[in-house]
Order: sequence, then C-alpha cells, then structure tokens
Amino acid sequence: MRINSIISYLFIIAFVFNTYLQAEEENKIELNSIKFVGNEYFSSTELKDIIYSKETPSWFSKFLNSFTSFGNPASYFDSLQILDDVSILKNLYMSYGFFKVKMNAEYSISGNEKKYADLVFYIQENDPSFIHNYKFTGLENIPEKLQENIKGIITLDTAIQYSDYIVEENNDLILNFLQDKGYMLVKNSLPVVKIDTFRNTVDVNINFELGKRYKISEVSVEKSGPGEKLVSEDLIREIVNIKPDNYYSYHALKLSQIRLYRTNLFSSAVITPSYQDTSDNYVPIKIKTVIGKLNELSPEIIGINENNIFKLGFGLNFINKNFLGDARKLTIGLSFAAQNIAEFIKEANLASSNIFGYADARISLEQPFLFGKTINTKFETYYTLEKKKNEWNANIYGAKLNFNFELSPYTYVTALSTYFTWEKSKYIFQEEYLLDRLPDSLVDGSLTTNSTSAILGVQLVANKTDDLLFTTKGYSLALIAEDGNSIPYAASKLGGYNFNQPAYYKLVLTSSFYFPFFEDYMDAFGTKIKIGNIQTYFGNPLNIPYNQRFTAGGSNSIRGWKANDLPEYRLTLRENFTQAEIENIARKITPGGFFLLEGSIEARQHLSNKIGFAMFVDYGNVWDNYYEFRYDELAVAAGFGFRYYSDFAPIRLDIGVKVYDPQDRRSFFTRIQHSPFLRTMEFQIGIGEAF
Repeated sequence: MRINSIISYLFIIAFVFNTYLQAEEENKIELNSIKFVGNEYFSSTELKDIIYSKETPSWFSKFLNSFTSFGNPASYFDSLQILDDVSILKNLYMSYGFFKVKMNAEYSISGNEKKYADLVFYIQENDPSFIHNYKFTGLENIPEKLQENIKGIITLDTAIQYSDYIVEENNDLILNFLQDKGYMLVKNSLPVVKIDTFRNTVDVNINFELGKRYKISEVSVEKSGPGEKLVSEDLIREIVNIKPDNYYSYHALKLSQIRLYRTNLFSSAVITPSYQDTSDNYVPIKIKTVIGKLNELSPEIIGINENNIFKLGFGLNFINKNFLGDARKLTIGLSFAAQNIAEFIKEANLASSNIFGYADARISLEQPFLFGKTINTKFETYYTLEKKKNEWNANIYGAKLNFNFELSPYTYVTALSTYFTWEKSKYIFQEEYLLDRLPDSLVDGSLTTNSTSAILGVQLVANKTDDLLFTTKGYSLALIAEDGNSIPYAASKLGGYNFNQPAYYKLVLTSSFYFPFFEDYMDAFGTKIKIGNIQTYFGNPLNIPYNQRFTAGGSNSIRGWKANDLPEYRLTLRENFTQAEIENIARKITPGGFFLLEGSIEARQHLSNKIGFAMFVDYGNVWDNYYEFRYDELAVAAGFGFRYYSDFAPIRLDIGVKVYDPQDRRSFFTRIQHSPFLRTMEFQIGIGEAF
C-alpha cells in the first residue's frame, strides 16, 4: 500500500513538472528575424555571426531536431541580450577604425497563441579613421641591416584604414622576424592608439622589449622507443641541422622538427630551447624523440588526383626508414587502380574489355640531405602498365631524381624543386581505335610507337593563400619549365651518332585567384587560368610521347569531358598525300597536343561545417600550335558539385555538362533533345578542390 502511494505521488509530481515546463515553453518568444539597417562595411551575415541573439531556424530544421541529432532547436528572444549585442557590434566597428559609430536596437512582438519577435539594429557607421603615423620604439639598438629588413617585411602603410587586425599582423611579423634573429625573449607592449576624431586619423605607437640576443650553446638529444639503438644521436643532430654559435631562430626549430617527422623515423619529435639553462647570451637546445619501428609493411588505399584523373585503388609498400643509415628511406611498392572511378563503374557494367586502369611497381630512395645541405633528395625507378578501355595499352619505365629545396618564409617563392627524368614509353594502339580515326586503307592491325625522353625540369611556386586545402582568399602561382632531350641531342652532336627523338622545351603557368565576394568568410569565389606550350627545336613534335603532351578534361580540368578526352582528334588529308604524310597522320592519332589554354570559375558555399556546394564554369582546349588557337574551339562546361569537408581534405563529386562542344556546334538544347540524358553529363570524383 505504501509503495502504491509513493508511486502515485511521484506520478503527480512528474505531471505537474511537465505541465510547468510546457507552460514555460509556450510563454517563450521565438526570435523570428534579425535585421540590420545602415551597415555597409560589414555584411548582415558577418554581424549575425558575432552577436548573442540568433534567429530561430526553419520549421523543418526544428522538426528534424525534435527526434534526431540533425537540425537545430528553436532560438528564443531575450531582451536582456540586446545591450550586450550592441556592445559587441560597436567593438567590432571600432576595431576597424569606425570610432564614431552609433547604433540602437528596436524589437516588435507579433502573433497570438504563438508569439514571435523581430529584432532590428540601426547602424550609423560614419567615416572610418586612417593611419596617419605608425611608429615602433625599442629597436634602435639592433643592427642597421635588421632594421632595414623589418621595414621591408611590414605591410602596414600610412593612409590606409585603421584596423586592429592590421596592427596585430605587423606586430606578429616583427616579433617572428626578431625571434628568428636571436631575440628569443622579445615581446611588445599593447599598441598606444591616439585618435583624432576631427581629422579621422590614428597614430599608432608600439614599444618592443628586445631582451638579450641569444646564440645556441649546445644541442642535446634524448631518445627512446623501439628503434632507439638503431638511430644515433649524431644522425638526429645532422637532420635537425642546428649548429652551436648560430643565432637562435624559432623558425629554424620548427623547420627542423618538420624535417625529423618527414624521415618517418620518429613517432614523436620535439625541439625546444631550455630557457632555465641560459647563460650569458647562450641557450641550449633539447631534442626529445621517440623512435618507432624502422621496417614497415603497409597496405594502402589509393585516392589521388593526378593528370586530371581521380585514381582509386590499392597498394602494398615495404619501407625501410633507415636504409644504410643517415635516415635514408627505401620504399618498394606495388599498386593498381582505376583511373576514373565514376567512368570505371559505368564501363564495367557494359563490357569487361572496356575496363581501364593501371598497375605500377616502383622503388624509391629518399634522404633529407645532399652534400651536407638540407636538400630533400629522392631517386626512384618505376615500371607502369596502363590500359585505356579498348583504345590503347602502354608500357612505361624509367627513373627520376628530384631535389626539394627549403626556402625562407620571407621570400616570395615558397617552394622550389628541380628534377631529372629518364623514361622509355611504348604505346600500342588497338585496331578498333585506329579504324575510328583513320581511313580503312591506312589501318593494318594495331600500331606501336616507341619514345625515349630525358627531361630536365624546375618548378617554382608562390603560394599566398590563407589555407592550402580550404582556400578562401589570396592567390597562388606555379611555373613548370622543362627541357626534353637536350642532353642526348647535345651528346649526338658531340659523338656524331644519329639522334631520332625530338628535342623540345615545355612551359606551364598556373594561376589561381580568390576574391572575397561572399558575405560568409567560409565561402569562396575563385578563378583559375592555366596556359602551357611545348616548342620543338629539333625533330618531329609528333614523336613526343603521349604522357609528355597536353590534354584536358577530367576532375581537375574541364569537367564536362572525360579525363584527357580533349583535344578530340581531327583528321585532315589532302587529295594526293605522300607516304611520309601517312606516317605522320598515324603518329598524330596519339592523344594530346602542344598548346594548352584552360580555366575555371567556381563558387563554393558551405551548407554546414562538413557539407558544401559548388557551381562552376570550365573552359579550354588543346591545340597543335599556339598560332592555331581559336576562340570558337574553346570547349565550355558548366555544372555543380557537392563537397564533404573531411579533416584532411575536401572530398567532392562534380557533375559537368557540355555547354559548348567545338566538335558538335549544335545548340545546347538541341543536343540535349537528341542525346540520352545521362550522356549529356559527366560525373567527376576528386580529393581536394579542383584548384
């Protein structure tokens, strides 16, 4: 009986409490809208992001959130937050030089049983203040050369609009520079800002406290882990490359730590100065490492964008991380992959003979030094088998020597690499492929072409974007310059033997620019322009192998075409053609050309933190010579795509449509009417953005 009474009391309490909560919920007022009037410098989206008050989400989002973890709950109006919101908005404007900003807020309540609030902020921005004078004190005693360097790296100039961000950015530049020049304990005071509201100008003064200028006294090593006895302390010091009596450099410490991780010898590596052990103007450096297993057999899933193709497959690698000592890394790998997974799946459902992909075996040897300098050096040799549907098979083998140079963060060029490649390629074009492109009288079975290439190349990169993977602003420039076969050509002249391969140079310039057109800082609007030219100075350019020519189309190119489907072959024959012309035509069926122009315009928008949407227009084509370029031969594709923003890189699916096809100049709508729906578009899968 007593238990029943207790249960009854608990039930009554729960009922009353639930009724109270429902009443409280009904009395709450949802915040229907937040509007800003008078804001010109900042968008409404930017202002909404920073205030406490938030608009209630859509009914669908609330409904979804009521029974799942998706969507968002309702947002309610709180009049007590308005003063805090006004204060936040004023602070934002003042941090960008709007010291005379004025604002107030009003709200209204509407509705009967269910009430809603509408909140409006009225903003009078007034004119911003500009920097009249920018001074930094406390640096008078540093060497004159360092003073000149500081003047060269700061980006703040007078007569530009004041902002806390610009001042802070230049403070950080100066601090980082001084820390890299021995001033390990340098610090600065808060900026003293004098505002002249009559002239709308600002004077900024910052004082730096240098402290001592430190040199390195010694470099000590502490190591542990399974491979502790197999890696010497001297080798660790050599990789770190920090020498006693050099000036302390924070950047050098971070670069050395990256160098340690790049060897794959260490599962943990930390390099720090020992502040408590400083003596006079000297500081010791401590290196603490955990050395993992030095031999590793690892399977891998391949998912990369290469040569405008998304490759998906599997591989197996054996790695010796300290081969013959000195942190040399030996890698023996086998891999195979489909070269365009979206097209591979579609073709695999039709006929097995249409399946295409590649298999690859390679051995590489990599070391972090060359002649005692921190030049990452890699030598690899490889053998590759490729198959493109029922069109051609390829056997490619060769070797490549690559040098990557470390560059100072204060240089314009941010990456530099040079390389030498020797490669032998054999392409076997199938008879069916030849019959589709040549008169029957010229086809007698399959056709085999052989080429040998000796390539010297250099790549320069200037990346000034805000993020390598999730770029929203800035620009990047990349230049590749290659010389093909100059070494064997020169040797043939000296040795007096016959050289039958073409000698040529190749230039490729790629530029990407991102503009702040969108209100949300996470969204991006960008454009890419890529131009390349191959010019032969000896021999027949038609003998240049396919994998050294230009092609377009694919997940990183013109997305309305399959990978490397541009240029489309065009046969031109005179009435009385010679045998030499027939041979040239047979060689010309090798895909690819010698002048490339392509570009993209793309808008990217985040739908949530992990999901995004993109719209794009791609254009371009490939020609045999730059003087054959014609605007009416530019292929144009447009489309849209989806993004999943993983922690390591965006994963994307793009759907491209041929808007203008130089080989089919019927109108877009006419082609749509006379073609199956799915054949009018291409599905492209990629990792990382298209540019």
